[in-house]
Amino acid sequence: MPVVRLASTDPYENLAREEWWFDRIEELGPTLILWRNAPCVVIGRHQNPWLECDLVRMHADAVPLVRRTSGGGAVYHDGGNTNFSFIAPAAVYDQERHFRVVIDALASLRIAAWKSDRNDLRVGERKISGNAFRHRQGRSMHHGTLLVDADLDRLTAYLTPSAALIETKATASVRSAVANLSEIRAGLSHALLWDALEAAFALEYGPDAASAGGGPAHAGEPARVAIAARAAELADWQWLYGHTPAFVRRLTLPEALGGGELAVAVRRGRIEAVEGAGRRVRDTLVGMRYDRQAIRQAAPHGEDGTLILFIAQEID
Repeated sequence: MPVVRLASTDPYENLAREEWWFDRIEELGPTLILWRNAPCVVIGRHQNPWLECDLVRMHADAVPLVRRTSGGGAVYHDGGNTNFSFIAPAAVYDQERHFRVVIDALASLRIAAWKSDRNDLRVGERKISGNAFRHRQGRSMHHGTLLVDADLDRLTAYLTPSAALIETKATASVRSAVANLSEIRAGLSHALLWDALEAAFALEYGPDAASAGGGPAHAGEPARVAIAARAAELADWQWLYGHTPAFVRRLTLPEALGGGELAVAVRRGRIEAVEGAGRRVRDTLVGMRYDRQAIRQAAPHGEDGTLILFIAQEID
């Protein structure tokens, strides 16, 4: 029953390492993984990034998008977040024990947290931890974040929902007021929090729950190669954007472009149809990635090009 502390701050590598443990958990038993990420926005498996994030601002600030394999909503990570994963064989997986470990760890630091009916953790009425879950082939995972001293201004900026009219069945995030734990417990550090989490895990699961260092880093070259390959898949456009549930983006045209409405249908991150536009616009856009820069570059000269540039500008 190890506790694994990851040194990497690469979000794709850390998710790949988490999966490495998830795929081998039957032989390892209940495991707690702790890590921190460089700035990024992480969305759930079934979410629409154009609806959840300010992708334009993220691109300008070089903040990457990450899509995890579990459900749940969008979260902002930076060095001010501690991230945790409880992984266990399904036969012994107990979500309430995991929450108890985190709540007990915080209590040992004189922070009184409670679990809401939305499976987040709060101090008072402010959210300090979001959580998500994954269950597959006899294995289960519960992972989440703890806000310690995150940049809440950037969190708000990147997670401001788009005002665009998007019709979709994608999972939408539920927004909540948030707080950093360092506001509640002055002087709290990630090191103190990790020690408290490890101690609470050992009390819950027994004294054999000892630190296992970097985990897969000690498993040899095959593991490192597999983790690197999986990290590359998680960073690929096809997973980040192509996995988005189908949606329709409705645009109201200005009078200078003739007025009326366009409907851009997108499936697997690519434009599938453009209703309300002429043949040249449709021929240009259908099959393209739903991507502002790519569409701009494809715009021809003339009136149709002006319309295509307007469509590109509206992708946020």
